[in-house]
Amino acid sequence: MPFRWSLNPYAGCRHSCVYCFARQFYVKADHGDRADFAARILVKENFPDVLRQELRKPSWLGESVVLGTATDPYQPAEGRFRLARETLEALLRHQNPFSMLTKSPLVLRDLDVLTELARVATVRVYFSISTVDLDLWRTVEPGTANPMKRLQVMQALRQAGVPAGVLMAPVMPGLTDSLVSIDGVARAAYEHGAIFFGAAPLRLMPTVKEHYMEFIRDEFPNLLARYERAYPGVHAPHDYVTALQKRIQSVRARYRFRDDEFRERVERVPQKVHQRQLALPL
Repeated sequence: MPFRWSLNPYAGCRHSCVYCFARQFYVKADHGDRADFAARILVKENFPDVLRQELRKPSWLGESVVLGTATDPYQPAEGRFRLARETLEALLRHQNPFSMLTKSPLVLRDLDVLTELARVATVRVYFSISTVDLDLWRTVEPGTANPMKRLQVMQALRQAGVPAGVLMAPVMPGLTDSLVSIDGVARAAYEHGAIFFGAAPLRLMPTVKEHYMEFIRDEFPNLLARYERAYPGVHAPHDYVTALQKRIQSVRARYRFRDDEFRERVERVPQKVHQRQLALPL
């Protein structure tokens, strides 16, 4: 993973995406089997208290953290337990930079905290959108909100000054990897004000692979042999990934999505944040 620290106030996820890599972590942590991942959600009720203790430690240097990755912090349980909101409030208190990945419109509830945090620290909110084909969406992400609703919430964050964009991950061979599919998600991201767009190929780790292959066998049996040839291991073939990356880059260029747009934002973070971090004892 391209980060050192992640925050996951829940284990398991009701979104039940057929490709979710976090299913493996859930099973390896002995929380349950792969079917339990979407049915048995564990709530870390003291999560904000422990986080506040960690952020107060002199040894903490204010590194950027990621909210989510092994679960969606804004899945339905958040409506009751509000752990993601308390997490954001703790990060705001310490002006700590963070990024977040979610599929949920519920994040709009915490726009006030996100807006304040974006004024004093580096913030990046990724909305996961694997497809804008509504028939396919219902099949591969049965527990999630309509992708167009997610895009509308992303647009609301952007209008409030919160840096937000779209991750099309994973890109699924034979389902969402065509130029038309990638362009459809990128165009929707552009039209809703995204400041960045990225995409990544499907990975099939143990546990995830068994679950996903059963899904392909049941829903798209004509693709099963192709997947069995392409995924003897975790990753798609090198030639396929190279061709896919070229396709993605051509789409990014079409809508003028550039990585340096975010780097410019980082440079505008108030200097006092960096001074506070450097003043802490090592």
